[in-house]
Amino acid sequence: MKDLIKGTALLLGGAMLGAAAALLLTPKTGEEVRKEIKDLAEEAKKQVQDYCDKVKQDLVEVKAEAKKQPKAKKA
Repeated sequence: MKDLIKGTALLLGGAMLGAAAALLLTPKTGEEVRKEIKDLAEEAKKQVQDYCDKVKQDLVEVKAEAKKQPKAKKA
């Protein structure tokens, strides 16, 4: 689970860095660049929220499965 989270974070971070580099290296007006940054930030926010919702749902499912398992006896 930690590897999945780490991998997804790296993927999102890399995508954002690539998008930022493309914005800064493309000849556009300041207004166009600001609009693109705003649009990218909104999309990134949506993707992060969707990912967090998925992780929360996965945790709920794992917790439910764990409750079904018999408890281990202490030695």
